[in-house]
Amino acid sequence: MHEALLGERKHSGKQYVSATWRPSQRMAEVHMARGPHFKTVGKADRRGVLWLLPEETIYLVERGNLECWWEEGVPMSLQGVYATALDGCGGLERYQVYAYLKRAGYILARAPTFFHDDDDEEAMGGGEKEEKMVGTIRPATTTSPGIFKQLFATFFLTRPKPPPAGPVIAQGTYRTYDSIYSRLSIIPSHHPPHTPTNIITTASETPFRIAYKVWKPQPHFKKSDPPPADFLVAVISARETSLPTLSQLSALFDSVPVDEKTSGKPQFQRLKDGYRNVILAIVDSGVTSFIKFADVGFGDEPMYKWKGGRGRGGGKLGGGRGRGRGSGRGGGRGGNVARGTS
Repeated sequence: MHEALLGERKHSGKQYVSATWRPSQRMAEVHMARGPHFKTVGKADRRGVLWLLPEETIYLVERGNLECWWEEGVPMSLQGVYATALDGCGGLERYQVYAYLKRAGYILARAPTFFHDDDDEEAMGGGEKEEKMVGTIRPATTTSPGIFKQLFATFFLTRPKPPPAGPVIAQGTYRTYDSIYSRLSIIPSHHPPHTPTNIITTASETPFRIAYKVWKPQPHFKKSDPPPADFLVAVISARETSLPTLSQLSALFDSVPVDEKTSGKPQFQRLKDGYRNVILAIVDSGVTSFIKFADVGFGDEPMYKWKGGRGRGGGKLGGGRGRGRGSGRGGGRGGNVARGTS
């Protein structure tokens, strides 16, 4: 390993890319961009000069695709690049997550909440912070019925008043499952927003803030007009931070847009992804683990309306053929076995 690190790094003439680190900008100015890496990294200004962020500079130098120079004309070593640009990455953990996902082929960009605006909060609030809870807790309800169902329920399905003591479902006539299960929904539950809401970026606190927007590998990705991000990642250190509290999660979800495509997904996919979700990248001494937190409304998903799937043979569950015929394993048709064991 020591001999491998002592090896001299060389750049080919055709793919040689150099940049100058500008301490005033805290970015690297690229002299001439070459290679496929610059399709997803760097940002050009009005003059057409391409600038690299600190994490992009370290990543390209670490890979051997970029040679960075001081303003005095002296080449920077890898240790010098780390010492100079690592502070602008937001810490070692954030760079480790960035480099890990870049090596896996993902496309990354900084989120608007990359940095924490402590100065603005102190100027406005005087240092006192008030915990804010999202007002999405209410009694569980099902989907609102149509006009004819409402008229039918008004005249024929008048809900009797529950007695002060006794069973939750009182004696009466119930013609639909909704009228029964709605009486069982007496515990308040969480209901996430299903439509776009105002995004509050100042509510979340470091480290529970979105650091990177991540896209899956795309051959025709445009930095100037990127599509909606596939993942939103927040980076935390396992040695310094514990699991987020309810107020921290609520503030984190407030800074995430609502996915309008969730309503068209299957029920189990909605319960898995939620209408808003965030991925926490937990870094523990260089080892990165990913945990997904989703804003799921279980009270909005009536499971009793789910009719189930189908078996392997194309029929309903328990109605397919067995392993064999006659006295073989399975006892003939699977339907007969199911009726015999039920």
